[in-house]
Amino acid sequence: MKTNQKISAPLFARALVGFVMLFVLLIPKEQKAQSCTLGITAGASTASVDFDNIGHSFVNTVKGTNVMGFEGGLFERFNFGPFFIKPMELVSYQGGTATYYNSDGSVNNEKFDYGNFEVPLLFGLRILGPLRIEAGPVYNWIYTTHFSEDNTIMVNRSGLGWRAGANVELGMINVGLAYQGLTNNSDNSTTTTFKSPNELIFSVALCFGGK
Repeated sequence: MKTNQKISAPLFARALVGFVMLFVLLIPKEQKAQSCTLGITAGASTASVDFDNIGHSFVNTVKGTNVMGFEGGLFERFNFGPFFIKPMELVSYQGGTATYYNSDGSVNNEKFDYGNFEVPLLFGLRILGPLRIEAGPVYNWIYTTHFSEDNTIMVNRSGLGWRAGANVELGMINVGLAYQGLTNNSDNSTTTTFKSPNELIFSVALCFGGK
């Protein structure tokens, strides 16, 4: 199954990046050198996916479980005592088996995969030594999808979600565990609502700069 997707400028992502850049410019140079931590992160994930409002008479719902994937990217953490703000720029890729529930009562399974650009904006707190907790909104933009069948599903590329987690930072090494949910809502009657409501992410990061 292939998907036809409308390519539109991710306005929310551009606004979010603009906000972060403005925030960085407002921080004095001396303070920025002491309070800004840069990092490179990579992680593995397991997730579930749902396709609803498909609009095809022969397919009602598509669901996928035990979807495995990975993500990688950059982050910048602005530290204010025990509090911090952490924007991230990530590329993720997931794949697995989807179950198709057809209107005639039949069920079949097909392989699928998809990829996202993700922009989390996390707000956090250092609560005990190297332990930190964090949570915040996530903008995601689907850059590719692929299904085994030849049917067409229209999926809105842009979506919003959330991420929450905790991590431990020992020297330059940061090990984290996060839980994430993403939704790409349909914007008209011919576009499917895509959801990845349950994603567990284990990550390792290399940090540079102030603590």
